[in-house]
Amino acid sequence: MLDILRIRDFRNLWFGQAISRIGDAFYFLGPMFVIQKIYNDNAMVGWVGAVEALPYLLFGTIGGAVADRIDRKKIMVWSDMLSAVVLFAFLFYLLSLPGHPPKWIFYVVGFLSSSIRVFFFPAKNASIPRLVPPDKLFKANALSASTDQLAWLIGNVLMVSLGVLADKFGAMQFLKILLVVNALTFVFSAFFVFLLPKIEIQRDEDHVEQHMLTDIKEGIAYAKRDRVIGLSLLTSFGLGLFMSPFFVVYLATNKLWFGGKASPLAFIETCFIVGMLSMSFIVPHLKIKKAGMAFGLGLSIAGICVLVMGLSPIFGFYCLWNLVCGFAIGAVDVPMRTYQQLKVPDEFRGRIMSLGQLIWMSVQPIGMSLGGPLLGVLGIVKMHILMGTGFAITGAAPLLDKEFRDATIPDQPSTPEGEEFVHSILEEYPIGTLDRENK
Repeated sequence: MLDILRIRDFRNLWFGQAISRIGDAFYFLGPMFVIQKIYNDNAMVGWVGAVEALPYLLFGTIGGAVADRIDRKKIMVWSDMLSAVVLFAFLFYLLSLPGHPPKWIFYVVGFLSSSIRVFFFPAKNASIPRLVPPDKLFKANALSASTDQLAWLIGNVLMVSLGVLADKFGAMQFLKILLVVNALTFVFSAFFVFLLPKIEIQRDEDHVEQHMLTDIKEGIAYAKRDRVIGLSLLTSFGLGLFMSPFFVVYLATNKLWFGGKASPLAFIETCFIVGMLSMSFIVPHLKIKKAGMAFGLGLSIAGICVLVMGLSPIFGFYCLWNLVCGFAIGAVDVPMRTYQQLKVPDEFRGRIMSLGQLIWMSVQPIGMSLGGPLLGVLGIVKMHILMGTGFAITGAAPLLDKEFRDATIPDQPSTPEGEEFVHSILEEYPIGTLDRENK
C-alpha cells in the first residue's frame, strides 16, 4: 500500500490524519480515566460521553451539507485550528484553578470539541476519492483505516507511558499533559491539510444553488433510493445503541476485575486496536467484493466476541476476545466505505458520509447516559451479554435482504500507463482532472 503514499496530495492528508488521530486517542481515554480518578463516578463518565456525542445529532447533517458546498480543504483546516484553540483555552483555565475543576467544564469542552469535529470527518472521507485514482480507492481506504488504528495504538502507548503521572503526581497533571499533546496534534494536522490544493465540489453545469435544508433533504432521499446504503445506515442506529455504553463498561470492568490502573485499561483497548490494524493491512489482499456480506458477518462475529468477554474475568482471555473482535470489525469498514464512495457522486458524498456518522452518534447520548445506571442494575457480566447480543443481531439483520447480501464493490479499470503515470498525473494536474477523465 505504500505506493498510495507516492501520491502527494493523499500523502499530506494522510500525515494530517495520522498526527491528529494520535492526539484523539490520547485525549479520548485520558479524560475518562481522569474523571473516574477525581470523582469516582461511572454515571458521569457516561454523561460526558453522551454530551460529546450530542453535536453529531444536532449538526451531523449540516456538516455533510457544508462538505458538499464549501472547499473541503478549508473545512478541515478550520476544524483542526479551532479544536486546538478550545483545548488550549481549557488548559489555561485549569492552570488558573487552585484545585480540581468543576464538573461542568468537562461537559462544555466535550460539547465544543465534538461540535467542531462534526465538520471535519465528512469533508475528509468525501475528499479521498478526489485524491486517488478510482482503481486505488480500496487501498487508500485500507491505508486510511489502518492509520486510524495505528495512530490510536500509539496514543494508547503514550497514555500508558504518561499514565504513571496520574498515580505519581496526580490526575490533574496528567490531564494538562493530555491537553497540550492533543492541541499540538491539531496544529500539525492543520499544517499538512493546508498543503492540499482546493477540493471544491464537482457539480453538473446546470446546478442551481439552493437552501441548505433542501440539500439535507436531497441527501436523505438519495440514501433511501439506494437500498444497500440505506440498510447500512439504518444498521448504524442499532449498532450505536448497543455499543455506546462500551467505554463505561470498560472502565468498570478494569476497576472491578483488573485493578483499576491506567495500564490494564490501555492494554485492553490496544488489543482491540491491534486486531483492527492487522485486518486493515490484510483486507486489500483478500480482494473482498461482497461489501454487504463482509459488513453483516463482521459485525455479527464482533457481537459474539463482546458477549464472550463478559464471561471472561481472566485478563488474558478478556484481551484475547477483544483482539478477535478487532479482527472482525476491521473487515467491515473498508469494503462498505469503498462501496459508498464509488457509488455516490461527488456532489452527494459529504452528505452520505455524514449520515452514517449522524445515525451512529444520534443514539450515543441515549446509550452512554443509560450505560452507568444499567451497569449498576445488571452488573458487568449481564451488561456484556446485552451489548454483545444486540450488536450481533443488529449486524446480521441486513443479511436477510438479498440485494444487501449481493452488494458488490464496482469494478474500476486500472490506469493503462501503470503506476508511475498515475503518480505523475496527480502531481501535474489539478484536482478534478482525474474525475472528469474517469467520467
